Order: sequence, then structure tokens, then C-alpha cells
Amino acid sequence: MLPQDEIKPMPYKLYASIVEDFNKLTSYSRRAENELRNKYKDIPSTTMGSIISLLVQRAMKLNYRKSPTISSKYFDLYENLMKSQNKQDIIIQLADSQCISPALFVRSLLQNVYSDSTMVKKCLKDTTLIEDKDLAYQVFLGIMNDNQYGPYADIIKQSIGLEYELRLERELKSMNISFSDENILRTRGYDKTPDFKLDIPIAVDGFIVNWIESKALFGDEENHMGYLKEQLICYWNRFGPGLVIYWFGYLETLEDMPEVNNMFILRTKFPNKESITQYKFDL
Repeated sequence: MLPQDEIKPMPYKLYASIVEDFNKLTSYSRRAENELRNKYKDIPSTTMGSIISLLVQRAMKLNYRKSPTISSKYFDLYENLMKSQNKQDIIIQLADSQCISPALFVRSLLQNVYSDSTMVKKCLKDTTLIEDKDLAYQVFLGIMNDNQYGPYADIIKQSIGLEYELRLERELKSMNISFSDENILRTRGYDKTPDFKLDIPIAVDGFIVNWIESKALFGDEENHMGYLKEQLICYWNRFGPGLVIYWFGYLETLEDMPEVNNMFILRTKFPNKESITQYKFDL
């Protein structure tokens, strides 16, 4: 396995193979995820985890339908299985049978119990609020057995995103590159801001960089196009060309997009010192 700081752009053929195998899954549990990871052992764990996360999120948005009828159906299935002797894997069994993520299944269960969506969200974050202790335990198991969906997964993703922003900040400081972070930029009236706006531009392999955006995930065409529309074009319009770091790799076909190497460049790590030119302006 390549060290994380040496992740290379992924060939489209390899990515398509992962997507094809993912689409054959009949479960979104940790067990199914580990089976897919084991098939692609040569791919860095962070990259594989990010790809699976993206695919699970999309599959759930495509296939899951929120309705009282579905919630009632899931709750009936749950109650029937709770009458059995072995209650340990009930949520996993039911989530697998309905081909949805465990955390999403327990969300649907709670929607049948509580009409207030706010209460459902609170119970997902704190299962001790659920009066039925058996249900509370099963909801807890469902959330903890889901790497990709629900409050537990959200906290992990937020923590990883912050970790890599701090890593980038340390890299900038170690090279004495002066910058303004998004908090400072917001005080200046900017509503959409990159993670770091450089006070003095640098050049990376000859490309002028005014700002840097940190993405602690894998970049494929779908999420990259979303970032392009919602963020990157805006940054370019306001600050000029920049650098986007997909820490967990990106699809090599992104490099063929017209915006890349015109509006911004892509990397999977902060560039090394040898590839950076720093400018100094005398006052």
C-alpha cells in the first residue's frame, strides 16, 4: 500500500470496477464494507473508505423513500424479530433485508415512534432519551454498526476534515507562508471562502496559487462537479487561481477537465518545498 502522501490519481477503469462491485452488495453493514476493502487491498484504506462512503450516500439518496407507510413496515418487522431469542443482530438483519444502511433503518424506526422530527434527531444523537430500553439499545447498535451514515459517521467525517485542515495549516506555517483562514475571511464580508487565502501568492510547479481548499475525501467526477459549481468557480472569480487538495486521491479523468490547470490545480498532498516558489514584495 502506498503511503498516504504518495496517493496517485486513480485510473477510471479501477474506479469503475469498485463501483461495479459496490453495486452488487446486498448490505451496507461494516461486514459488507470489509469484504469490499479486502478485494482492493492495494488501495490505501483512507481512499477506499472515502469511495465507499460516497457510494453509500448516493445509494441511500437514490433508493430510500421516507414515508409513514415504510416506517410502519420497518417497525412491524422489528417487533416480530424482537420476539425471537437472539436479539443481538436484529438491526443488521433488518437493514440487510431492506438493503439500507443500519443508521438509516433505525431513523425510520424512530419516525414511527415519534411524530416530531426534532425528537427523532435528538434520539439518534442520544439514545438514552428513548423510553423503550430495548429499542434504545437496538438503535444504539444500529448507529454504532454504521461507518457511513448517521450521527456517529458524521462526527468521524467532521473530525477527519478538521484534522486535515490543521495538517494543511501546519504545512503552511512551517514554510512561513502567510494566510488568512475562512474565519478571518468571513469577518471581511466574504460569504463563500476557501479554507486558506494566501496573503502573498505562491507558485506550485509554475502555477500561481492564491488560495487552497482542503478536501479530506476522494474526488470523483460527481462530487468534484458539485464543488466546482458551489465553491471553486466562486473562489476563482474572487481570488484568482488556486489549489485543491483531495487528500484521499482523485479520479485521473478530473485532470482532463478544462478548469483544471486553468482555474486551479489538483494535488493529493501539500506540495513539497522544491516545487514551490515563494514571492516577496518590498514595501
